[in-house]
Amino acid sequence: MGRRGRQRRTGGPAGDGPGPEFGALFLPLALENLLLTYTSTAMNVALSAIVRDLHTTLTGVQSAISLYSLVVAASLIAASKIGARHGYRRTFVFGAGVFAVGTLVTALAPNITFMLVGWSLLQGIGVALMLPALLSLLTEALSGATRTRALSALGTIGGIGAAAGPLLGGFITHYSSWRVSFLMGTVVTVAVVLLMRRAAEHEPPPARPGQPFDVPGALLSATGVGLLVVAILLAGRYGLLRARQDSEVLGHTLFHRGGLSPVPVLAGTGLVVLVVFAVWERHLVERGKDPLVRLSVLRNRTVRAGTQTQAMQYLVPNGALFLVPVFLQTTLGLDALRCGITLLPTTLGLVLTAAPAARLVAARRMTHRAAQMWSFVFILAGCVVVAALFDPRRGTTATGLALAPGLFLIGMGQGLATTVTDLIQSAAPPDEVSDVTGLSRSGTYLGSSLGVALAGAVMTTTLLYSFESGADGSTVLTSAQKELTKEALEKQVQVTAATDEAVRAKLEARGVPGGASQEVVRINAYARERALTVGVVCMAALAAVGYLVAARIPRVRTRAPRTP
Repeated sequence: MGRRGRQRRTGGPAGDGPGPEFGALFLPLALENLLLTYTSTAMNVALSAIVRDLHTTLTGVQSAISLYSLVVAASLIAASKIGARHGYRRTFVFGAGVFAVGTLVTALAPNITFMLVGWSLLQGIGVALMLPALLSLLTEALSGATRTRALSALGTIGGIGAAAGPLLGGFITHYSSWRVSFLMGTVVTVAVVLLMRRAAEHEPPPARPGQPFDVPGALLSATGVGLLVVAILLAGRYGLLRARQDSEVLGHTLFHRGGLSPVPVLAGTGLVVLVVFAVWERHLVERGKDPLVRLSVLRNRTVRAGTQTQAMQYLVPNGALFLVPVFLQTTLGLDALRCGITLLPTTLGLVLTAAPAARLVAARRMTHRAAQMWSFVFILAGCVVVAALFDPRRGTTATGLALAPGLFLIGMGQGLATTVTDLIQSAAPPDEVSDVTGLSRSGTYLGSSLGVALAGAVMTTTLLYSFESGADGSTVLTSAQKELTKEALEKQVQVTAATDEAVRAKLEARGVPGGASQEVVRINAYARERALTVGVVCMAALAAVGYLVAARIPRVRTRAPRTP
């Protein structure tokens, strides 16, 4: 059946009501999207439980979370092309199978290595295959006002899943185990695959049949994106510019302490690789070959500005909402359930603004541009309010209730941001859906990964400098004790995962005198809260940058020209 026939069946350009096939297609896809966004945030409040259960560190768990986003971001462009060449439905089902295996491996993981394989690798690959296929299936099967409502609803459902993740994840972790969340992922994904059989197939013909797959492009894109994220991941350990410790590879020291950090070297190399990738893709287009992605779609101002805006809308809240549970668990000593309850205002803010924003945009009473700009205004305001409660100079002891206004504002910003998916997808003509989907989804997961990693890097760097400054200025610690504590902190920055009581117990177990132990606890508490404050302020500054990016979205939506 041709595209026009599909439009008549699922809602035409004039905005006809959805046909009977709409629910059979949309419901399972929305359910899986809800699950994917839930799993992306649910574990933020279970960090301490995972650390204890797997006998690992906060740094190790943070690496698993960041590497998951890294794998997704590095694979999305290639995965989107696979869907266009082999069918979005087939790609979605295969990705769901990989994801289900990954959730099962993670649920049964006896150590951090198994978690890295199940969560970071298998689940990452599964999501990379499913997400572009999911969006492309809806974009191809729906049209007009029906597609606008569906994509906006999908964004709203995903936002609710991400915002509700901490609460439900905290509840499950508190009363059962964090492993149950991953087992739930296995069951739900299998059910979604079974439900997909009820939806009628409306696959477009394969893209450029007979053309070889762009393997060099896939390797270049994955390598470039991977190097960028790895650079950010290492920033917390080695420092952004000056190396805090030696960097060794296969027994050889490549970067010495006090010299250049490996972070700018890796980031610069990643950017060079991405430039080579762009040149290679252009070369394939000029020769009439089938590239991995047609970068010409970025000439469309709506696609370009919308993709950049969407990446920032993932980066800033994810970074801020990573720091808040760290504060709640290390400074206030809250467990996973109470952390989830404390983060509930984020969910409420999103729910209250997402649906009205979608209706206003659909009715053309608000532009996409205005919705995205206001989303950053609310997120920025929320970050400022939260940061004020972390500021140790004010002597403020934050409680769950005190954090509620700031978290509610962040949630309102996320609710307004749910309309951006419709803006990007609707700007692409049918033959460029896979290109736009791959690029935009890569941006979101790159933003997500960079948000968590950057927040952690800023927090760790500030913690170290603040601790060293506090130790040097202490009149209680001896010179030997100062050097010992600073050296221990540099080697174990995961001390930020411990409450004051845990730090005190560790010091006493090592025979540190009571007076010196209390002084180290005081210095670490001040440094930790200062580090969290700086981290959230950094996210607020990035929200201001996001506002400027969103201001570049055209007031009138533009559409890219069809590819010949």
